[in-house]
Amino acid sequence: MAAGDWKDMLHAAETGNLELLKYHLNNDVNPNYQHPELLTTPLIVGIENGHEEVVKHLLENGADPQLKAGFSNDSPLKVAKSLKNKAMVKIIKQHLKK
Repeated sequence: MAAGDWKDMLHAAETGNLELLKYHLNNDVNPNYQHPELLTTPLIVGIENGHEEVVKHLLENGADPQLKAGFSNDSPLKVAKSLKNKAMVKIIKQHLKK
């Protein structure tokens, strides 16, 4: 996997660009990859930016709902709770049960 592809996917998660995110997932970019400098995942970035459809799509396509961010060691659920985003908390909890 080229790092540029991962960075593009991370940017898609940040901006809520679902079509670009789908493109990268369909081209085998790992949704759980953590860049050695940024130590975050597209799932956490999507949560931080409030993009519910991005988060749902990532979770439906292999994003690990328990994978913690490297620097903060925060789980996706902890990030959603800290932002008081009830909808995001619900989405993550649904995928933790699977």
